[in-house]
Amino acid sequence: PLYQSHGVASKSFIELAGASAEGIRLPAAALLVGDKLPDNDPQKKVVVDYKKTYEDTAKSPVSTFGGHAYDGLYILVEAMKRAGSTDPKKIRDEIEKTKGFVGTGGIVNMTPTDHLGLDLSAFRMLEIKGGDWTLIKPGA
Repeated sequence: PLYQSHGVASKSFIELAGASAEGIRLPAAALLVGDKLPDNDPQKKVVVDYKKTYEDTAKSPVSTFGGHAYDGLYILVEAMKRAGSTDPKKIRDEIEKTKGFVGTGGIVNMTPTDHLGLDLSAFRMLEIKGGDWTLIKPGA
């Protein structure tokens, strides 16, 4: 199979590539396959709810790029609440204390030296089949 990066993780890519997209594999966020996640997946509710709200409001298919902004905004808002201030240094310190934030892009655990806060578990391996995203089972 042909492997791509998460940069092609949008419905527009599938539409533009047409039949040529069939079988392409890529690592991407759970947001693209929320409805296909098992019910016990900690991200399922977050990604399903976000997708519904986004698509109902924007009238276009969800993409991971909007999800990144959503996660970032909520991490910032929660850090500001914890800081009790709008002081940038206090907010930064609180952002760096973010632990277990379940977002559209993964489960975020920040530190002073890790401002991404995601590990490899944030990625799901997907394959395009029949014009849609499918989850690849580990080891497949």
